[in-house]
Amino acid sequence: MQAWLCLGSNLDAPALQLKRAVEYLRGKCFIKILGQSEVLFSKPFGYTEQPDFANQLLEIETPLDPQELLSFLKKAELNLGRKPSFRWGPRLIDLDIILIEDRVIKTDNLIVPHPGIAEREYLLKLLAEILPDEKHPETGQTYQIMYKDFITKGDTK
Repeated sequence: MQAWLCLGSNLDAPALQLKRAVEYLRGKCFIKILGQSEVLFSKPFGYTEQPDFANQLLEIETPLDPQELLSFLKKAELNLGRKPSFRWGPRLIDLDIILIEDRVIKTDNLIVPHPGIAEREYLLKLLAEILPDEKHPETGQTYQIMYKDFITKGDTK
C-alpha cells in the first residue's frame, strides 16, 4: 500500500525532530520511504500562541493496512518523545496519514484523505510539490489547482 504522511514539529529544534522521525521510519522493515518533500515552516493552525511548525511530506510503501499504519504511527510518536497535549497544541512530533493511494476512508479514528488538506497552506503546497497532477479523491481537483485556489483566496493558515 502506498501512503503519504505529514510530519510536523514545533518544539526542540523542529527540523531536527523531523529528521529523527524520518530515520526512525526508515529503520523499520515494513516502511519503505519512496520520496520526501522539502521542509516547510508554517504558522500554527488552531491554537496560534505557540512556535511555528516545521512540516514535511513523506511518500511511503508499506504492507500494513490503514488501521495498522495508524496504530504504528501513534506508537512511533510516543517512541519519538511525544507527550499528551491539547488539540492543535505544541508537539515534539506529529505523524499524520494524509493520503492512502486514491482511497477514501471514514472510520471513528481515521479519515483519509486528511480532512484538513484544503485548510492548510503548507499541506497544499507540499502536495502540489510532490503530487501536482494527482487528484484529491473526493473533490477531483488536482493538488496544484487546490493550492493555487487557496493562494488566490488569500487564506493563510
